Amino acid sequence: MTWNRALVGLAGLAMLAGCVPTSGSAPLPSATLAGGEIVVAGPRGYCIDPVTLSRGTSRSFAVLASCNILSGGEEGIFVEPMMVTITVGPRLQSPAIPAPEALAAEAGQPFVSGSARDGLTTALLGGGGGEVLDDGDPRYWRGAFVENGHLIGLALYAPEGSRLVGGDGAEMLSRVHRQIMRLSPELASASSAAAPG
Repeated sequence: MTWNRALVGLAGLAMLAGCVPTSGSAPLPSATLAGGEIVVAGPRGYCIDPVTLSRGTSRSFAVLASCNILSGGEEGIFVEPMMVTITVGPRLQSPAIPAPEALAAEAGQPFVSGSARDGLTTALLGGGGGEVLDDGDPRYWRGAFVENGHLIGLALYAPEGSRLVGGDGAEMLSRVHRQIMRLSPELASASSAAAPG
């Protein structure tokens, strides 16, 4: 599987978006985005790829993958291969979380299933996953939630036939969502900005 090639491709996408990836190659346990308002990390065994990490003025981007794969087998436990992209939008007064069907429509892919609960919207899309990973399953998951006034988009890609393109993928996005919510600072102004009025 050409995971490194996929990560390099995502780094190129980040540069095209006007962001400058950081230097360095050791996998990171977590990363701070959006001027410190958002902290991204994954479940045990998954790290942030510093090559694709980018912090723009209006948008930030990170890729989460197996620490073991990212380090070339030098660190980390064995975990299910997958890649989650995390895109953090600008801080807004009252950002809206899109519905599952809207996530599919935005990506231009068929909507298979999805849900909206606990502040996280998830959608399984019927195509497009193979365009990111050479040996990736065509199906992939997208997710969206709001933290500290930032709309955060997630996308999970996995090898063809992986259990993560089934219901386990939604649970993995939920785990990433919980990690980001737990690690990100609580901003008093964010709660007041989200309040109606």
